[in-house]
Amino acid sequence: MAAPRLPPRRPRRTAGERAVVGLGILLTLAAVAAATAAGYGAWSFGRVNKVKLRLSAAPPGLPRNFLVVGSDSRAGLDSASPNAGAFVRGNIVGSRSDTIFVVRVDPRSRSIRLLSLPRDLWVPIAGGRGVGRINSALNSGVQTLIDTIQQDFGVPISHYVEVDFAGFQRVVDAIGGVPVWFDRAMRDRNSGLDVDRPGCVTLDGTAALAFARSRYLQYMEDGRWRSDGTADLGRISRQQLLIRRSIDRAVSRGLTNPVTMKRLVDSAVKQVTIDKDLSLSALLDLGRRFSRFRGRQLESFTLPNRPLLTDGGAKVVTVNANAARPVLDLFRDRKLGVLGDVLSEDDVAVQVLNGSGQAGQAADVAGALSSAGFRIDGTGNLNDVPGVDPAPYTRVRFNPQDLGAAALVARHLSAGAVLVPDADVQPGAVELLTAADLTGVEQAALPAILRPAAAPLTTTTTSSAHGGSTSPPTTTRPGSAPPTTEVVGVVPGDAPPGQSCG
Repeated sequence: MAAPRLPPRRPRRTAGERAVVGLGILLTLAAVAAATAAGYGAWSFGRVNKVKLRLSAAPPGLPRNFLVVGSDSRAGLDSASPNAGAFVRGNIVGSRSDTIFVVRVDPRSRSIRLLSLPRDLWVPIAGGRGVGRINSALNSGVQTLIDTIQQDFGVPISHYVEVDFAGFQRVVDAIGGVPVWFDRAMRDRNSGLDVDRPGCVTLDGTAALAFARSRYLQYMEDGRWRSDGTADLGRISRQQLLIRRSIDRAVSRGLTNPVTMKRLVDSAVKQVTIDKDLSLSALLDLGRRFSRFRGRQLESFTLPNRPLLTDGGAKVVTVNANAARPVLDLFRDRKLGVLGDVLSEDDVAVQVLNGSGQAGQAADVAGALSSAGFRIDGTGNLNDVPGVDPAPYTRVRFNPQDLGAAALVARHLSAGAVLVPDADVQPGAVELLTAADLTGVEQAALPAILRPAAAPLTTTTTSSAHGGSTSPPTTTRPGSAPPTTEVVGVVPGDAPPGQSCG
């Protein structure tokens, strides 16, 4: 069989646009850590871009969530490169997250879960920035995206990972490409994907990127090209498949092989950005614990959602609250105060500190919060609190174990608030630091998906338009794993019996 046509390879130095490599990046970082045994990784780790962020600390050895994102920033992209037309279009200003994953790593059980958040998810943006697509939160900085996820979903974020297009491609090329079985020809003229016939195709870095970015996939059926209309949701399903295949390929090529590790480290070290709190020792530990992890062990989920037409006529998706609760529970931690009993307003004591300079603001806000059911633990002026400076935006300051309580307070503020975890705050104490952007207090908290379910929920897995299986309704109790989310859209499958792929 002739080799399928794949997009032309881009030059190695066309770096700049951000994209996600998903769990492959975590494996790359684990390889960086493992390489430290020879001293090489320590030097490489120092070359990784690092950013200071406010994060929810996770105790050593306990589960932690990584926010893994890619942005569609066009900064530094070489428009003259052979395949640049697939990646440089329009007049995009700023950065938006092109793909968003929350990856939960549990060192004790050696399990990894992946939660995909649709880029068109319509949510309140943290910091009083109104309501919009979740991928637009990155316009205001990485911290805003982290705050939005923690505030809207009650999911603590302990670490941050980002990689650019060049890094994605080089990681794939470093492991010799990713074999994928295509049961039919597929293409996407927007992303550059072009597989012209069925069979086993080893996607190189450029082709893997085109596959991962495909939102306008077409597939051959009965001699005609047909469109997969699932857009971003279908793309998420294909990305999750690619991550599994990448894991298996990386392991089969030998992550413990010094040559393979050096190639992986060199391939992406300059394209990776991580938070400053992600230590070399932590990565070393993860690399050791997950050295034999396989793609089939990855538990992947997509945040349950439903279509929404905004007042402005935009086609987006919104959270399906009932179906989302048991999924989100898998990414929360009882020890961080997010699970356990269902939080209600009278469970939370709030101290209100006036940081705006507006006379009587603390007393007015405290009264409104009291009417909403919160217990008030005093009021005062922020200027009288040592070590805490005023800011132009409202903040909720809390001990990391009280994330659920802090997010509930923020959800009652009309303009939202920035969540500020601080280990110096006493456990059980939530401080509301007001600013001039505080416009009012809502008597009912919205959205309500933060709270874990108090009773069994019923979710149903149905067949997709192009495959998958239909399962009977499954009762899921809080804390138990819900059924893996269904495959949406057209997704390549496994090789048929008697044939192998990779």
